[in-house]
Formats: sequence, C-alpha cells, structure tokens
Amino acid sequence: MAALASLSDIVNRLTGGSSGTPEHVFFWVDSRIGSGAANSTVAGRWTSLWQYNKHPGGQGAVPTSAAVPVNDTNGALFQTDPGGGREKWLLGMASTATQPGQLLLYDRLLHNGGLSGSVTTAQTVGGTLTRNTGGAGNQIWLEINAFLGTTGTTVTASYTNQSGTSGRTTKAAVIGGTGWRESERMFPLALQDGDTGVQAVASVTLAATTAATGNFGVVVVRPLLLVNISGTASGGQRDCVAGLPQIPRVDTDACLSLAWYAQSTTPPALYGSLSMVEA
Repeated sequence: MAALASLSDIVNRLTGGSSGTPEHVFFWVDSRIGSGAANSTVAGRWTSLWQYNKHPGGQGAVPTSAAVPVNDTNGALFQTDPGGGREKWLLGMASTATQPGQLLLYDRLLHNGGLSGSVTTAQTVGGTLTRNTGGAGNQIWLEINAFLGTTGTTVTASYTNQSGTSGRTTKAAVIGGTGWRESERMFPLALQDGDTGVQAVASVTLAATTAATGNFGVVVVRPLLLVNISGTASGGQRDCVAGLPQIPRVDTDACLSLAWYAQSTTPPALYGSLSMVEA
C-alpha cells in the first residue's frame, strides 16, 4: 500500500481529495442462472458464482477457449479503471446472504472451457496473462460448467511457476463423482512444493475418465478478500483499513469475481458492496 501514505491520506481520498475518486460498487447475486435455479451447493466445497444472475455485470458466459476477462466482461463486477496514472485500492467489502458461508472476491486473470471429463491425455489450456504476470499469489482453480461423469478420478495441471520454471505439476485433486461433478463446482489445485504462484497453465490431465464428457475449465485466480457470513440471512464484512489483510491493489482491468464456500446445500442469494479509492 505504498501509494496510500497514512490514515489521513485514505480519509482525504475517500472524501474526493487528491484525486482519490472514491468508488462504492453495490452488487447483488441471485441464486439463479438465466431462467432456472442454480444447482445445489455442497457444504464444505466451493461454488463459482460466475454464471449466476447478478448486478452489475450480469451473467458470465462459459468460456470456450483460453481468454483474459476484464472489468467489463459479463460476470464481473464492472468497477471503473483508475485514471491519471493512479492505482486502485480495495478498502473493504461487506455482504449479506441467505445462507451461511464464505464469500471470496478474486481477480479472474484467465479462464478457459470446453475440457472433457472423458479424455485421459493432456488437454491444452494455454493463454497469456495480462495482469499480475509475475505470477506471485496466483492460483489454479478448476470450474465445472456442465456435469461430469459419476466415476471419480484425479486431475493434475502442468504450469509455469512464479520464477518462470515450466513443467511444474500440481498435486492430484479429486474430480468426477458425487460432489465433484456438478455444474458450478469450483476448486483449487495445490501447487508443487515450494511454488508460490503461477505465470501460465499449459495443460490438465485426468488420471482416468469420469465416464461422461461434460465440460470443465481452468481459471487462474488472484484472491483479494474473504468475507465470513456466519448465519442464515446474516452478514459479514472485512475492513482492510482497520484490520487484516493489508489493503489489496485492484489492477487496471481487473475482472472482479465471486466464489462461494458453502455451508449448506442451498445456493445463496447475496447483496454486498465494495469500497475503493485511487492513489
């Protein structure tokens, strides 16, 4: 947060001084995808809210090939980019939800889709990052777009780490079977020991078929903030000025997106806000 000199500087910018350009993004997310209800969540597992109906940003489309989504890609939260050579900083986030869980705000750096649950050879991911290209803190997540098969297997990804070393391999993660096959399921892949980030993802490989083609993809994620919502019809907040984490930078063109760590089988409806300034 080198660009924000002090608490007084933050207050000044939040009130419009020093070209602070304060921005407060209010968002809501419905528990529906298009005209239909979202699929049931699984307690203790992540659900992608990319395709959920929402405002601002609308419903995110399932990618068909590797692409870099940005702040005005449908599915994102549509914050404005900083001006005048300044950077944007996230001061806090608050949200209420119809179900208990944890809400993750992240920058969706790159995504792809169209990967098969029945192919057991390496499936190409590719694409080139345009934000946080050094890779530090970036993570590899899988996102299921259409139901995979009922047979459980494991999946690994081949990637380039934060030091530019290619041919690194994630730890094997479960995919397919109940709880790991449903549309909107999302889960991270653990990097190879010693790695702290990702510059590129070359491919993913299933150890065996899930017994159905389905559709899944890879998302390169830069986590920004996690809000705990402890009860039904409850709320939570994270104040980055008064407490942890350190004030995160929101990159120019960042595709601010949401994921949900469920505590029940009922998909959530959410309402929340982000507070940001420029410096």
